[in-house]
Amino acid sequence: MQIQIIVVGRMKGGFSYLQPGLDDYLKRLKAYAAVSIVEVPDEAILPSRTDDQVMEGEARRIRPYLSKAAYSIALSERVDTLTSEKFSTAFFERLGANPSNGGIPGHDSRPIIFIVGGPLGLHPTILSECDWTVSLSKMTFPHPMVRLILLEQLYRAFKIRRGEPYHK
Repeated sequence: MQIQIIVVGRMKGGFSYLQPGLDDYLKRLKAYAAVSIVEVPDEAILPSRTDDQVMEGEARRIRPYLSKAAYSIALSERVDTLTSEKFSTAFFERLGANPSNGGIPGHDSRPIIFIVGGPLGLHPTILSECDWTVSLSKMTFPHPMVRLILLEQLYRAFKIRRGEPYHK
């Protein structure tokens, strides 16, 4: 399984403390999937630009990564949240998981793309082009921290799906 996480903006120096955690979860996830993180430049938020203009500029940078051949999942706080168990179940059901292989789609399944927007979120056109929209929380997190939370929840989803220890 291939998972690509598209994030708007770079890891800024003040968040370098998160890198060991990101590296740890990327390493843990190797047992289940090939996971990569791709950064696309963010747009400057200026008084002379509307929020829509900023999000549209970011959408232009995200769009080349979207593919009809991939299953795309947008992150947005504007939808209902799921428990870790419900996320795991929905994630694998949406991907057509087969109980005969431990409930995890095989290497021949569609690539998965997660999209994390900038500080203003994702442009509505990106949200409408995605197959699924998920909320990690109703709370607002710094975008570099969302990377770590998403990786941890993906790892937890695999562990739950396989009935392996970790979740509780």
